[in-house]
Amino acid sequence: MQFQKDDIREKILAASRETFLTQGYGKASMREIAKKAGINTSNVYNYFKSKEELFYAITDPVFHHLANLRKEVFEYKANKDFKNENFMQQFTEFVPSAMFEMVKKYRKELLLIMDSSKGTKYEPLKKMVVTTMETNFTENIISQENKELLQDSFLMHILAMNLIEGILEITRNYKNDKWVKSNIDSLMKYHIRGMVQFFT
Repeated sequence: MQFQKDDIREKILAASRETFLTQGYGKASMREIAKKAGINTSNVYNYFKSKEELFYAITDPVFHHLANLRKEVFEYKANKDFKNENFMQQFTEFVPSAMFEMVKKYRKELLLIMDSSKGTKYEPLKKMVVTTMETNFTENIISQENKELLQDSFLMHILAMNLIEGILEITRNYKNDKWVKSNIDSLMKYHIRGMVQFFT
């Protein structure tokens, strides 16, 4: 029956999330995944041809979500709009909300793609996100005067890295949705307001 097949597939995916999170992609095995799912190893291969295919079945959705979010938030050309108080208020509400919804929907998948993807096509993703954000801070947000002052500065890299790691640390220490939302709100408002000094 189709219901039974879907049920087994979901058991495999659930077992895989836990195995990849605790062991990382490289050390995880199809045998361990099958054991956690309570099925034979050969049966796992009936649903997924390889460990790589299984990993991407879990992580591809959060990658596409993150790619869209990056365009909306981290590649925004904001050096004029950020001087507008109405825009600042909307932005400081929109960004934390968007980040919270991503963590709420893809908490484990986000940690997999950022922390446990060594040996996969997503291994360099965290670095790419930080670089994109750093470039955006430098080219699209800070004023020309500050851009010249910060030309050889490592500060934009540090700010980008701290923001990404902050969100991931909140995700790693998840207690409940309310706790996550409160901490993401505080982190994002602190970060955005702290960047204001570079806008003018």
